Amino acid sequence: MSDYVINCGEVDESTLVGSSIREAVKWAVDMVSMGRRALVIMGEPGSGKTTALLLIMRKLRGLGIPTVYINAYNELGIKSVKLVGCDYEPNARVLLIDDIDAVFTVPRISQGFVNKVLNFNGSIIASLTVPLLVGNDLESLEHLIRFLHSAPRFGIVYRDDELKMFAQRIGVNYSNAIMKTPGIMLRNFRKWGNKDTVLSNVLSDGNVLL
Repeated sequence: MSDYVINCGEVDESTLVGSSIREAVKWAVDMVSMGRRALVIMGEPGSGKTTALLLIMRKLRGLGIPTVYINAYNELGIKSVKLVGCDYEPNARVLLIDDIDAVFTVPRISQGFVNKVLNFNGSIIASLTVPLLVGNDLESLEHLIRFLHSAPRFGIVYRDDELKMFAQRIGVNYSNAIMKTPGIMLRNFRKWGNKDTVLSNVLSDGNVLL
């Protein structure tokens, strides 16, 4: 079981990469304001889905709409996710569910969590990683699958020029074959053992959570 930290209070909109993630945030806020019951934000690993959810939370709270963020891996006990500065809202009108695809990998232990989600009396915005990994025995998740299938969805995508500009900012050579999202680029940066301070000065997990 791996541990990681999500700091809801350290998301800096000025550090976002590309226009697609900004459009996702605006789309979700507009749709919630229109009273939509469910929304899905999709994207590859490292595309910024968590970042989008936390910015959505900030903007909705700024509009006076109580909003709460949870991580499905945390709720299911698959990973230990420490949430910092997320300010739980007991009377939330909007529920943000990060990594809802976790339920499809362990459907047998997900039913209680799924019931809580489907019984939530308000709007739900869920992030979904593509490609989706699924396990067996999905019959128990039929109601959730229908719920998500009926929801409007927005995909976070990046153009080559956006990724090339980001690569220049953090001092790496851009290769589309292995780095399709800013998050994957950051992870490769660390994997290669680059200790330069450029990364922390320009963009880090402290202010953008991918």
